[in-house]
Amino acid sequence: MEEIIRCSRCILPASLPSVKLDDKGVCNYCNSFDRSFGDWNNVKEMKKKQFEQIVEKVKKQNAEYDCLIPLSGGKDSTYALYVCDKIYNLKCLCITFDNGFLSDYARKNIKNAINATRADHIYFAVNPKTMLELYKQFIVQCGHVCVPCMRGIGLVSYFPLEAFNIPIVISGNGRKISYLSGFPEVFQSGDLTVFQNVCKDIELKNGCASLLDHEPKVSYKSYLSAALNLMGIKDKFVPKYITPGTVGIYDYLDPNYKEILETIAREMGWERAGDSFEHTDCFLHEIPFYIHTIKFPEVTTSTFYYSNRIRLGQMTREEALKLELEEQEKPQIVQGLDDFLKQIGMSREEFIKEVNDWTKIKKYRKEEPFYGKFYRKFRK
Repeated sequence: MEEIIRCSRCILPASLPSVKLDDKGVCNYCNSFDRSFGDWNNVKEMKKKQFEQIVEKVKKQNAEYDCLIPLSGGKDSTYALYVCDKIYNLKCLCITFDNGFLSDYARKNIKNAINATRADHIYFAVNPKTMLELYKQFIVQCGHVCVPCMRGIGLVSYFPLEAFNIPIVISGNGRKISYLSGFPEVFQSGDLTVFQNVCKDIELKNGCASLLDHEPKVSYKSYLSAALNLMGIKDKFVPKYITPGTVGIYDYLDPNYKEILETIAREMGWERAGDSFEHTDCFLHEIPFYIHTIKFPEVTTSTFYYSNRIRLGQMTREEALKLELEEQEKPQIVQGLDDFLKQIGMSREEFIKEVNDWTKIKKYRKEEPFYGKFYRKFRK
């Protein structure tokens, strides 16, 4: 194999369409991470106080539930519930999108987490046949498999807000740990416009009506207000949230996984699936990462994850590169792929052909509105 030119700090290949190296060989993703989080040690106490201010504002609304938590059974959403219930005493409603492939580990961890707290919980599932049709349609149309799930997760994060008048969504997420969202060549968004455009003329439209609607009503004023607040200018439109209407806990709290895993195992009855603690909530979790390697043979299923761990200071570049090269030498065995392809009526050859082109999804995406870009310019 020809030697791969990589970022000198992380292990991202320079051949990826969105990766640009500076004169020191450092990629744009590492530089962007430093601009946003390079002074984290100096500001983390302030960030924690910002989160606590949000908590106080939410409590003052005296709603039936203080927050909605999308609960997958994974480590991060379980930790979000732990923080909200056990540390800050928030009244939590949890909701889980069941895509038809929710793992036994996830179901057990969800049950244990709810039993360990005072939270209420809802499961939401689209008809399984509809979901299988959607998976196949999105593989064919845009070369991705996770968009229907991402749309479902987005849906369950929004529609209960109006039903129960819940002030805010608190998720086990955050830009600091979101290691795929910045990569247009591999990111699978649950954006409503993408979903609607793909589903526009297909027969199953009536079978997934719930996924085609229910979008948060966030106006340009909300984004403008958030940007002004980040600049230190008081504004009357919305509270001082980093993202209007939703909060990712890792935008405010340290993603120290050693401590997090110990905490949720002790306090929430959380169990990992074998040696792994990443993406164990879904039986299909290996498939989207396998798709990355089909689109870009110079990456492995772990390239983006390892690169983010390097930026977080959780592993060295040498450690990551050693694991990366070892993975490149292994034959790929993708758990659940053959059974999944059988269920959607597609051969492996057809699947590889359909997911090969990363540009297929571009025509379904919309340009980000100016107010979103303005807000992102100032957020940190």
